Amino acid sequence: MDNTDIELKSEEFQEVLGSTPSWILRRGITLISIIVLIILIGSAFFKYPDIITTTMTLTGSTPATGLVARTSGKIQELDVQDKQEVKAGSYLAVIENSANTSDIQILKQYIDQLNQKIDTIITLPSKELKLGPLQSLYSDFYITLFNYYEFKRLQYYTQKIDFMKDKINQYRNYYRNVEGQKAIIKEQFRLNQNQYRRDSVLNKRGVISSEELESTKNKYLQGHLSLENIHSTIQNTEIQITEMQESLLDTEYQYLEKKNQLETQLKTYISQLLAEIQSWELSYALIAPIDGHVTFTNYWVKNQNVTTGETVFTIIPKDNMEIIGKAQMPLTRSGKVKIGQKVNIRFSNFPDNEYGIIRGKVKNISMVPVKDAQGLDFYTVEIEFPEGMTTTYKKVLPYLPEMQAQADIVTDDISLLERFFMPLKKICIEGMIR
Repeated sequence: MDNTDIELKSEEFQEVLGSTPSWILRRGITLISIIVLIILIGSAFFKYPDIITTTMTLTGSTPATGLVARTSGKIQELDVQDKQEVKAGSYLAVIENSANTSDIQILKQYIDQLNQKIDTIITLPSKELKLGPLQSLYSDFYITLFNYYEFKRLQYYTQKIDFMKDKINQYRNYYRNVEGQKAIIKEQFRLNQNQYRRDSVLNKRGVISSEELESTKNKYLQGHLSLENIHSTIQNTEIQITEMQESLLDTEYQYLEKKNQLETQLKTYISQLLAEIQSWELSYALIAPIDGHVTFTNYWVKNQNVTTGETVFTIIPKDNMEIIGKAQMPLTRSGKVKIGQKVNIRFSNFPDNEYGIIRGKVKNISMVPVKDAQGLDFYTVEIEFPEGMTTTYKKVLPYLPEMQAQADIVTDDISLLERFFMPLKKICIEGMIR
């Protein structure tokens, strides 16, 4: 084969290659269009959510409570052991101070009982209580309390009032008796008066002598005098009853005035002492605010020093029926989070590749953001645990208050197609506004 034949064949071959058949173009375009259409349709149906990662702290309906020292000093009294069950209001420890703790508690209990019903004092507290900064106030309180106690015990005013009431009743009985005598004397006077009138007529006629008339007149005058005397006795008795009633009112007023004065002073001292006891407890006593178990944040013994602001104990609630999580959600994309959305929780204490994760739900979202220690704003999200502490690996994790976790909030699904058009939509809308 010579060079001329090779060139001809090459030209023919090039001509065949250079002219693409139309059916190939049509089928190729159709195939590409179908592929693009499938991708578009698939992207419209293919949806996935955004994940908003937050930090979460495990707590309960009654959160664990830390007890912080408000005064630096030695532990004077340590009344509990680590993990011991305690009742709300019980003393756990007392920081060194000049007061006797048992005396403070005795005084507090006495004042609480006295405050409920102040007029039922049965006994007095000890005068020798060692109360440190409360000593001066307690001395004034004790003096007033003693005066009130003696006021109630001696019952001077109440006995005097009772005597006066008895005396008034006696005079009223006497008054009624005199009133009864008055009727008799009045009737006798009327009879003597009639007899004197008849005898006067008979004397004028000479039927009776003058001596007999004088005797009748004497009886008449004596009856008149008796009637006047009974009137005077009644008036004097009325005056005496009125005077005794006035005296009774004065005595009752003095009694109420003295009683109210002492009770007012006592109530004032009670309020001041309760405030001072509360101040002392805040400064020196570490008291359990709730029922639960006490956890030591350090190894504590008597005479060990604590510093102001140091957390000494933590009280774990005894019965926490509801376990919840408190998550800090950053402001970025926070608007996508809604109540009821799922949450995937990974606890730092339990690796998720070994223990699995816990499924939760958004229960509540705070309406106003707050700042964290770094000054960053965040919303507080409350997360509930529908399946408790059971993980996706069917393992039950223990409830450890204040346990830290990563909480991934699963937002609503958005299609791939919608995500593709979002930037274009933004550009178009912002362009139209401009």
